[in-house]
Amino acid sequence: MKFIKLIVLLLALPFLSCKKTITPSKEEPKVDLTQNVKSINEMLVPDGFKYEASRVVDMKVMVDNNNFGNQIQRIEIYDGNPYSTGQLVASGSARFSKPFESKLSVKSALDVLYVVKVNPDRSSSMQIVNAKLPSILVDGLGKNGSSLGKSAPSSIDCNTGCTSTVTGNANVNVNNVNDVICIVGNFSGSIDINNGTVRICGNANVSNCNLNNSSQLLIAAGAVVTFNNLNLNTATTSLTNWSNSLTLSNGFSPNGLVKNYGAISVTGNLNVNGNSEILNDGIVNVTGTFSNNKTFTNNGTLSVGTDFNQNGGGVLTNNCRFTIGRNAAINNPITNNSYIRVNQNTTVNSGGTLNLSSGSMFSTSNITFNGPAIGTGGALIKVSGTTVLNSGGNLSGNLQFCDVNGIETNTGTIASSVSLLCDMYVPTSPCNPEGNGTVAIQDADLDGVADDIDDYPNDPELAFNNFYPNAKDMATAAFEDLWPSKGDYDLNDLVIDFRHNLITNADNVIVKYEGDYKLRASGGAQQIAFCMGMPFDPELIEKLEGAEIEKGHKNLVFQLFDNSKKELGGWNTVPSQTVVPAKTYQVSFVINKGPQIKEFGGVTPFDPFIWMNEPSKGRGYEIHVPGNAPTELADPKLFGYANDDTRVEKGKYYLTSNNLPWGIIVPESFAYCVELSLLDMKEKPDITQAYLHFAQWAQSGGEIYSDWYKDFKGYRNSEYFYEK
Repeated sequence: MKFIKLIVLLLALPFLSCKKTITPSKEEPKVDLTQNVKSINEMLVPDGFKYEASRVVDMKVMVDNNNFGNQIQRIEIYDGNPYSTGQLVASGSARFSKPFESKLSVKSALDVLYVVKVNPDRSSSMQIVNAKLPSILVDGLGKNGSSLGKSAPSSIDCNTGCTSTVTGNANVNVNNVNDVICIVGNFSGSIDINNGTVRICGNANVSNCNLNNSSQLLIAAGAVVTFNNLNLNTATTSLTNWSNSLTLSNGFSPNGLVKNYGAISVTGNLNVNGNSEILNDGIVNVTGTFSNNKTFTNNGTLSVGTDFNQNGGGVLTNNCRFTIGRNAAINNPITNNSYIRVNQNTTVNSGGTLNLSSGSMFSTSNITFNGPAIGTGGALIKVSGTTVLNSGGNLSGNLQFCDVNGIETNTGTIASSVSLLCDMYVPTSPCNPEGNGTVAIQDADLDGVADDIDDYPNDPELAFNNFYPNAKDMATAAFEDLWPSKGDYDLNDLVIDFRHNLITNADNVIVKYEGDYKLRASGGAQQIAFCMGMPFDPELIEKLEGAEIEKGHKNLVFQLFDNSKKELGGWNTVPSQTVVPAKTYQVSFVINKGPQIKEFGGVTPFDPFIWMNEPSKGRGYEIHVPGNAPTELADPKLFGYANDDTRVEKGKYYLTSNNLPWGIIVPESFAYCVELSLLDMKEKPDITQAYLHFAQWAQSGGEIYSDWYKDFKGYRNSEYFYEK
């Protein structure tokens, strides 16, 4: 319920030239997916579409080596590069004789998953798999891993959003900021971008490419591209690469932003100068010298054939694997959070500092210190040849300095906190193929899971965490509250974030649930109760904390609160009103005789829903997201009333006759709308005018714009969002 009745008559967005049509059903007309609708009431949504932005993936991970006999090894699944921004989704046990199996609930927009096997000694290996597959078998995880590849975000393509398409021999000139030129097939020629965007999706041999002003160059996964000369001439230019075959033939000296999620080969020297910034989440191979004078962050594999020079003004952060074929000169501080290998000589000069974080390793043949090395939390410097510690050099912090032949020259300073032994254990990993030492494997709670791979090393009943949406982020459920009548479709009558954690034991049996909840908005005029339904037998639930079990259900239903207005104390949807703090909740319970995680079906069967706690309505007025069946306490007389078109026999629940919902779940924290009905506009907008690709996603049955909720360029109308 809102302040005034919604009127929706907005002008449609300008259409794109690359058109795609689908037929939602045999009875419905074709839908043009190249442009937005004027209002949500114009949407033609296919029958059976449930507005799901997540999907279930069957995952099976085999352990194909017996280096650790039949000991438990830990399997971890990440939604992105774990050495960058990727977050843990699932974990569990596997043995040489017994695989890890689970049903994962992942974002529909996700391209790849990272599968990591962690051994009892913390050594690890990793494999990247296609997240779009409904069933994934991983059977190549040995003891040691390989280098990293691309991760999120999803690659661009040349199927939608192109203002024109180019192929063959041509010279491309782009001057309009709104132009999106797509290069497909076999292309040969030059490219000049003074404003606008060029996407390369085919095989391209580019003689010269210049980017000026705020231009963008995007190279898609699967493209094969060679540049003879590539120049990013201003700080506001950008190159984003998803291709595993991008070659820069005559070196590279960018003056803009470079993001790499694939593989780049630089034939010659790499110079990071001016205003440039490079973020590598994939593979960068440089045949010549790498001179860093600005900003380089390595979350993947960086290989330099000859020398590395860290110069004044340079900021280098290494979060994975960095190898240098000859010499390294550190003239400005660098930060190593993982593994750096220098094959010949390293010199730390007076302006340079070698900063090493916990568990990191710096390996070199010879090293000369004229400046400091500082360890934090336990780090290792390993020298196989000669060490020269001059008067300006000093070693400090929590650091082990291992020179296998002893320090040859020492006129510098070594702090008492520095160990000169060589016994520090550093496990091998996809980032560190070398490692150091050995470790004693311990199991304090005797559950069969080594302490170093056990999330709960002192509790024999608990071992592994499994999250939705992941270990860091929260999903959002957002509702309209006027069911069975339509609302105004700004989806802010109740907005609540949540994160689930299903905790398993050493045998991958679910034994405990922990949930975090955050009530962010209560934009409806009614008092709203919030419940969560789960496919557990309520008789098996013990020690429920943070909520109350609602009786009368075959499956578990617990109620978090019965009056959103009382809980929040404000709307948080009207910009002119004072914002009130979000209210947080923690829910936990123990599950006796729980199922195996592989039998559970992910957390998408969980059912967040609301009911209207008003004298004229009451408990029977349940509102679920589309496709989720009502509980035993819902009033069946309301189905088919007003705008509701629930049809139990067809499994259609909580949708209108033209398949519009009363609630959605977004697998991220959802940026929700202000009270759109209060905007001083003759024609009142709805969610389709706030999220500019919501309608295209729904009308395509989820086939396109599965990331419609993201804050990408061209995805949102920012003036319609509540952002306090």
